[in-house]
Amino acid sequence: MEQNRSLAQGAGTNVVVNVYHDRVEFVSGWQGQKIVAVNLRQVVDATVRGVINATLAVETNDGRRIEVERMAPPDARQIKATIEQQKKTAGLYE
Repeated sequence: MEQNRSLAQGAGTNVVVNVYHDRVEFVSGWQGQKIVAVNLRQVVDATVRGVINATLAVETNDGRRIEVERMAPPDARQIKATIEQQKKTAGLYE
């Protein structure tokens, strides 16, 4: 049951980002029909750009770059910090 609890959550333009202890999920589409789950082992970098409307970019090791635009800056920073903290805890981050 503890695995299904999200550690951080934020929303951008038609996309909801959930960070769990082992993965990051991007839920989009009408009624959350499209779900892209990325394992934390696949995440290379998470960056935040912007001051008013932030853009969260998550890069994976297979070359994908998933961007969530028009996020609230505190949500984007919290998601980035949670991803980095989870990777550090798991020993997957330099």
